[in-house]
Amino acid sequence: MNRTITKELLSAALMLGLGIAGLIHIQYGAWRPAPLVPSYIMPQTAYHFLIGGGLWVLTTLGLFTLRQRVSALERPGAKDQDLVAIGLSSALMLGGAVVYFLLVLNVGLVVSTVAFNAVLIAVLAPNVSFKGLLIVPPLVGLAVWLLFVQMISVTLPPALLF
Repeated sequence: MNRTITKELLSAALMLGLGIAGLIHIQYGAWRPAPLVPSYIMPQTAYHFLIGGGLWVLTTLGLFTLRQRVSALERPGAKDQDLVAIGLSSALMLGGAVVYFLLVLNVGLVVSTVAFNAVLIAVLAPNVSFKGLLIVPPLVGLAVWLLFVQMISVTLPPALLF
């Protein structure tokens, strides 16, 4: 088995194990919420994200394996093009994260989340419909606002917009 696939499987197993162990600890252990956090929604959300991340890694590994089997007659040089695409997308993601961080500090969390997700969708899914580009980013911004402001009562710093 390929070393990279082995590392990915181990990281997926670790994410799933940590997420499941955390949820079991909240349910049956001696876990108690911190004084400043109104409930245990934040750790539960983090553990659910760990489980979702582990399932995502397993799904992408499965799809990658299926794609490798289907595309046995691959054109020459395609692997080099894949490496360039991965490098370019990684650089865009890291640069975008820095820009997002600066936007959060200056414009506000919700507005920058909506703008950042709109740019991500436009760049990473160029065939998305205009309707999808208008619907998904505001829904993500609403989810962030519900999670941080309404559910766990995090006071966001004052920003330019809101």
